[in-house]
Amino acid sequence: MRTGAMAMLLANLRGELKRRNLTAKELAARMCVAEPTMRRWLHGKGLLLDRLEQLCEIAGLDLGQLATAPLDQRQTQFTYAQERVLAADRAFAFLFFSILNGAQPESFQRDFKLPKARVDAYLEKLHRLGLIDISVDRRVRPLTTRSVAWSPGGPLAKAFESTVRHFFLSMDFGAKDATYIADMVSVSALGRARIHALFATMRLAIHKIAQEDQAANLHHYDWNAVLMLIRPLDMVEVGQGSDARPTRGVCKHSSATLRPWSVAAS
Repeated sequence: MRTGAMAMLLANLRGELKRRNLTAKELAARMCVAEPTMRRWLHGKGLLLDRLEQLCEIAGLDLGQLATAPLDQRQTQFTYAQERVLAADRAFAFLFFSILNGAQPESFQRDFKLPKARVDAYLEKLHRLGLIDISVDRRVRPLTTRSVAWSPGGPLAKAFESTVRHFFLSMDFGAKDATYIADMVSVSALGRARIHALFATMRLAIHKIAQEDQAANLHHYDWNAVLMLIRPLDMVEVGQGSDARPTRGVCKHSSATLRPWSVAAS
């Protein structure tokens, strides 16, 4: 294989491994080699074809997918047509966001107890929409970034508002399986932007924990909703006392056993 072609394959592989939060140390442990050896392999030094195939398998790819366009060119925002189709069927949207979070269709079919024919039809539809790639062995990979955005006020935003938001906001905060942290802080618009950026970093860390948890092959797993929210409080409303119903949020990080679209799967 030409040096340029191999460099492209390895760049794509490193990009996908990074997206899945897989470090050289973790890869070395999985493949029973030293970490320095793994680092050399990831840059093409001494990497044999069978080892490359093993790395592809860990990344959820095959060599054919690895040879496609660089992964950093993946779609960063849904088109209106994609949003409209996703918003029309919640189970369909769940499948896509599960794939986006690293799941394969078999686990989705098992967890959501859907017929295989229905899941296969969903996969073909996602493929036609240009949202996933399907390999010859039926492995799937998203063609969008994990943080793919939808349009404010668009079909997905409206669907989230009408059918998904209640999964987060109607939770019983007194339930035994409801784990949350709530606080109040006084910050500027710049401070809120910094906190939002921190949420994005925490989201990646949460997905990494989920992947490590899955790799441990524990006995039982649940899908969990994770909400990170910051919004200015109406202090006049707060000052009205306990009889007033709060309508605006505080900085909150909550986790409950629920199943919305954009969850971190574990």
